[in-house]
Amino acid sequence: MRVESNGSESCKLVSDGGFVRIDVPVHVLGEVGKARVVSRYFVGAFVGRETAWSPRGENEDRLTFRIPRELFREREHLTLEILRTDDPAGDETLWVRRYELRWVNGAPGVESVSD
Repeated sequence: MRVESNGSESCKLVSDGGFVRIDVPVHVLGEVGKARVVSRYFVGAFVGRETAWSPRGENEDRLTFRIPRELFREREHLTLEILRTDDPAGDETLWVRRYELRWVNGAPGVESVSD
């Protein structure tokens, strides 16, 4: 199974303003079966909790991350990951992207950074 980016990310404040929501369009390739897959994020030294993700397989999908607004600071680094966790040999990283956080005219945004 593979996960690939499939378009531009979008960021917006959640209605109560306490979180920033990041949506990432992806495409899932290969056999999904009953794979146990999780998503997680890192902002600076903060590690967000793992969230179960059920990829649909051979389809377009959307990853959603909710990040506390107080962590969403200008020029802070954000890492988003998708992991397969059902292999006894260890976790397999299926997808990872790194960004720098931005605020433009009061709106959150991300800028992709290379490894």
